[in-house]
Amino acid sequence: MSRSPIRIPPDRDLSIDFVRAICLPIVVLLHAFQMGIDGEPLRAFNALAEWTPLAGITWIGMIMPTFFIAGGFAGITTWRRLRHRGESAAEYIRVRALRLARPVLLAMAGVLVTLGAMAALGADPEFLRSFAFRLAEPLWFIAVYAICTSFVPLMSWFHHRAAWATYFTLAGLVVAIDLAGRYLGLPLGALNWLFLWLFVQQLGFGVRDQWYSRRPRWLLLLLAVVAYGLICVAVFGMGYDPDMIANLNPPTVVLLLLGLAQVYLFTLLQPSIRALMRRRAVLVTIGALGIYGMVIYLWHTVAMAVVVGIQLALGLPFPTVLTSEWWITRIPWLLAICAVIAIFCVIVPPIEKRWPAERPRGMPLWASILCTLLLVAAVGCVLTQGYLTPLTAFAMGGLAAAIVWLTVGGPGAMQGERMLEDAAVRGIPRE
Repeated sequence: MSRSPIRIPPDRDLSIDFVRAICLPIVVLLHAFQMGIDGEPLRAFNALAEWTPLAGITWIGMIMPTFFIAGGFAGITTWRRLRHRGESAAEYIRVRALRLARPVLLAMAGVLVTLGAMAALGADPEFLRSFAFRLAEPLWFIAVYAICTSFVPLMSWFHHRAAWATYFTLAGLVVAIDLAGRYLGLPLGALNWLFLWLFVQQLGFGVRDQWYSRRPRWLLLLLAVVAYGLICVAVFGMGYDPDMIANLNPPTVVLLLLGLAQVYLFTLLQPSIRALMRRRAVLVTIGALGIYGMVIYLWHTVAMAVVVGIQLALGLPFPTVLTSEWWITRIPWLLAICAVIAIFCVIVPPIEKRWPAERPRGMPLWASILCTLLLVAAVGCVLTQGYLTPLTAFAMGGLAAAIVWLTVGGPGAMQGERMLEDAAVRGIPRE
């Protein structure tokens, strides 16, 4: 890749590739620092829960809105391409669900194998239970992303016909649900896992249609400042948590404002990012991160498990979190995780290529949606219960069943047969 000529499709926006790729190291870095292992006996917990400087860092470093903005850009681009070829919403959802479900199942199996090896080496069962729960936490993104991407055809329809109404409706729902939970005590906050991230994904649609890039730069900067100003009002005037990560569960209006600020700032930086991407070294690096992006995201927790297992096997100590010794040892800890991730980037893709190709047999919309729900349910089960529960087997079994169904397709005619039928109806001669 570093030597051969690099051909860039004329309609590809490299600034989107850049932000999607650059967010990955930030996620790995955050999760690696959050993994605290301490105590007698050892237990796993969030090491940064009591580290107060983290709150200020998250005002810039909380990049999940950017992830969903880039995902919205990619989602509507893929959907428009498929629709131009005559594909249905059911086929779009099928393809996207399958592209998520397969690597997720493989990564889950990787976690279980690693935990099994640690148990065989004599690790404390209670430690493994707390550790397995921590390893499952990053799966929330997969569950929410699967839901949001399945809504792309519908939300694209709304975006085309009533874009402003869609934005204001989603934003209004987020605010109403958040305030109802905050001031009336109504248990509705979980709904914002849907409405808030759909709103942020919709911002990506606007980026795709160049809504923001056509605005004056001074206006984008002003809007970003206003968004951060409203975050200050929410945090310092209304009592919202200053830690953006704490505003994730359930999602609050603060994240909506952060998503707006990030889309404006990203648009301001787009010309500079595109200029940077013209440098071959940057393009190759970002391209590599993009190629192995799913492996990095899904397998970095497995890498952490491998490193912890080696540390236990060698009898190496676990320093008390947030002490000077702990901070110093984060350097070899991060380097070890990156080394294991690099190994996974070599061995995982050839394994994934062995998945059988999906059959060209159409799926009705309800079947594609059902398979997506199986994916979300499986991930949600492991996310909320951890890996080491009896439900894990059922979750992975359900996920495997969804993969088989998505691969086989149906019930419905083979796509080739359907094309011939459509041609006959239109009076096109069969060849």
